[in-house]
Amino acid sequence: MTKRAALFPVLLAFVLIGAGAWWMLVTPDNPVTQLFRRKITDVESRVVLGPYPGERDFRLLKANGVGLVISLLDPAIPYESTLLEREKTLAQQFGIRLMNFPMSSILGRKFGNDYDESAGKAASAIATTSDKVYLHCYLGVHRIKVVQELLAARGVDTGRYVVRAGERDAAARALDAADAAFKNGQFQAALDALATINENELNENARLLRGWATFRLGRIKEARDLFGAFLAISPDHLDATIGLAYCAYRDGALPEAERLFRVVVDKRPADSDALGGLGLTLLRLDRKPEAAVQLEAALKITPNNQELRDALARARR
Repeated sequence: MTKRAALFPVLLAFVLIGAGAWWMLVTPDNPVTQLFRRKITDVESRVVLGPYPGERDFRLLKANGVGLVISLLDPAIPYESTLLEREKTLAQQFGIRLMNFPMSSILGRKFGNDYDESAGKAASAIATTSDKVYLHCYLGVHRIKVVQELLAARGVDTGRYVVRAGERDAAARALDAADAAFKNGQFQAALDALATINENELNENARLLRGWATFRLGRIKEARDLFGAFLAISPDHLDATIGLAYCAYRDGALPEAERLFRVVVDKRPADSDALGGLGLTLLRLDRKPEAAVQLEAALKITPNNQELRDALARARR
């Protein structure tokens, strides 16, 4: 047997393995990938989360009133480019708008300089539309979490990975009640609902909600203690850092507020709450040109924020 003939089975094996791997990547609902994909969240939420949607998923989304799909797939990645083109066809078929904000990520590791910018744009598009939205990446695990955190900072609720309300435990139902009360401006009712949850069952969302409800009631010292306790456990949590920064701002501890807001802005440049808070802080420090820069950046993301508009007008005077 010649060397060429001997190499043929090896080359054939490589070709077959490569073809199989490609098929698995462009068919994300295959049995193997299904083990790692997240399920679609509660479709009753205005912002539904999940993995890459196939035809069956589009049918489900259409039936539940979704009018806009936000895709975080990156066409620079070959298999995601193939999936994105297929998704465009499905979106057109079901009469659903599709917007693409590319975020390059492999196993949770981000690539490219525009990752955070794309996340900010995706969050802004969701926050400013009146449509019901489906937000997804490839597996529904990593990239959407970044956008979800930006939405949470703006007070935009996203779906939870649950099946039916009757299957949820008491803590989850109490958190839902607290969340609804907070959105209706009933901050004490939100705290009362959270008080029914055992301390060891409070998740991150519940702890943040408790801090913000306390802050909105004007109990700044107590809110500051709550955000500080959260950060003692999770020192890099940016949403809790924003809460502590606003407490410092309300207390008049402006240098501390500036430092904390800059921590968030450095890591999440498209976070309008951090940009706006930094602008307000710089304005009170009478550093008006610097304040105007931050306020303008925040208003590009949330153009209807009247408080920031008024502050920008003062900064420009």
